[in-house]
Amino acid sequence: MAVPNRMGRTVPTVRQLMNEEYSERIKMTKMLPVEERRALKELLDAALTRSDAGSIVPRVIPSETMFMLMLVHLKARVDELEEKRE
Repeated sequence: MAVPNRMGRTVPTVRQLMNEEYSERIKMTKMLPVEERRALKELLDAALTRSDAGSIVPRVIPSETMFMLMLVHLKARVDELEEKRE
């Protein structure tokens, strides 16, 4: 894996780490059925969209932050669907 250019920074930002994690995890979509591929991409995109929130409490393992942000996205979708149902 190539080392990304961090422009003189010694510590990568949470956004940079999450982008690297995204780049690695998106490769999994090639082996998934179309619907699951779409679902995984949606979750990964949702995590990146919320990466600023993840930088408030940075973790040593970037995937922890990504998974938490994916859960936030899913919970928001469940709440939205429950509202529509009522």
